[in-house]
Amino acid sequence: MYKNKITRAILVSAGMSLALVGCGDKPEEKQTQQPAPAAVENTSEVKLAAVQELVRGNGTEVASIDPHKTEGVPESHVIRDLLEGLVNQDADGNTIPGVAESWETTDNTKFTFHLRKDAKWSNGDPVTAQDFVYSFKRAVDPNTASPYSWYLEMTTMENAADIIAGKKDKDTLGVTATDDHTLVVQLEQAVPYFVKMMGHTTVKPVHQATVEKFGDQWTKPENFVGNGAFVLDKWVVNERIELKPNTQYWDNANTKLTKVTFLPIENQVAEMNRFLSGEIQITNETANRALQTSTERAPRIG
Repeated sequence: MYKNKITRAILVSAGMSLALVGCGDKPEEKQTQQPAPAAVENTSEVKLAAVQELVRGNGTEVASIDPHKTEGVPESHVIRDLLEGLVNQDADGNTIPGVAESWETTDNTKFTFHLRKDAKWSNGDPVTAQDFVYSFKRAVDPNTASPYSWYLEMTTMENAADIIAGKKDKDTLGVTATDDHTLVVQLEQAVPYFVKMMGHTTVKPVHQATVEKFGDQWTKPENFVGNGAFVLDKWVVNERIELKPNTQYWDNANTKLTKVTFLPIENQVAEMNRFLSGEIQITNETANRALQTSTERAPRIG
């Protein structure tokens, strides 16, 4: 509980800072899909490694890969590869289109998202606005017991607080699908940074038919259906999680990695040693900070 209060305080503070930067209640301008980077004309300038596989140290074993049942950073790392929300962040932290290729608002209380028509789930089903309606309602439903349900309350999404408190039905949540590719979200207060909040793990969509068919078992490799760049291939608890490319992903043509492996390495020294030896290519944040600190403290020669 104390941890959640601290997290909420940080989130609110961050939101207030963003609001100040956004000049109060000034609506965000209509945004459209950003153009893809220009292709390299001379392919000889880019030489890819012979093996396109990425191995990541991920700290601890993930509790779940259900976006509405998790709250940890290790879980978010995996879910980010498996599921795509309305928006994403680029390498510099800028908000960029995800499933939504554009959006607009005139008052920062009503937001309309236009979903790309080529977005698909890994089983071939189209990703629709109704998928987000279902997922947002599932996140605030007390029966789901989402540890991050309060995040939707912080967005001021209409009736979210009362639904979480059990005072109103989940179907009163301020989110509607006007058609398969148009999602409308109604807030109770103006939130200039609302679009940025839609990049969080908790507001990523899940495949309704799969969740309803398999219940808590939908996250098993043999049952999993996602809409991200990768799909779950293997999961050996306390050993590794392996992902493979989602051939149905709308931007799969630009997916270069053929495999991503997450290793639950809790010992920071062990992970750092495996990184230095080249066995893994990315460490978790804690081990990475330890690596940076040890490098800074190392004696300088010459």
